[in-house]
Amino acid sequence: QVTGEDEVEFSDKDEPDGDGDGSSDCPTVRAPLTSLKSHQGVVIAADWLVGGKQAVTASWDRTANLYDVETSELVHSLTGHDQELTHCCTHPTQRLVVTSSRDTTFRLWDFRDPSIHSVNVFQGHTE
Repeated sequence: QVTGEDEVEFSDKDEPDGDGDGSSDCPTVRAPLTSLKSHQGVVIAADWLVGGKQAVTASWDRTANLYDVETSELVHSLTGHDQELTHCCTHPTQRLVVTSSRDTTFRLWDFRDPSIHSVNVFQGHTE
C-alpha cells in the first residue's frame, strides 16, 4: 500500500500498447499523398466512390465535388443546394452519391452512365 507523499498516479499512457514485443514504441508518421482543392468553404464530409479512384466532398460552400484522386483533378462540381451541405455518402457498390443540406433537401446523384449525370431532389426534412 502506498500512502502520503509516496502516492503515485497511473494512467493509460503508462501501460504498454500491443502485446509487449516493443513493436509499437515508435508512432507511424504519415504524409498526405495529395491535396484536393477547389472548395470555397469548410469541407464537412468526404467519402470514396466504389473502386477507390474517385472521392466526393461536401462543403459549406453549398457544393459537393467529385475528384479523381490519382490526378487530384476536379471531375464534377455538384451544385443546386440552397444552403450549406451537411453530409455526403456513396453507395458501396454503385456509382451513386447522396448529399444533404440545411435547405431541408437531399439529392441523389447518379454517375452510373458516364454520359448522363442525373440528380433527384428529395424534400421534406424539417431539421
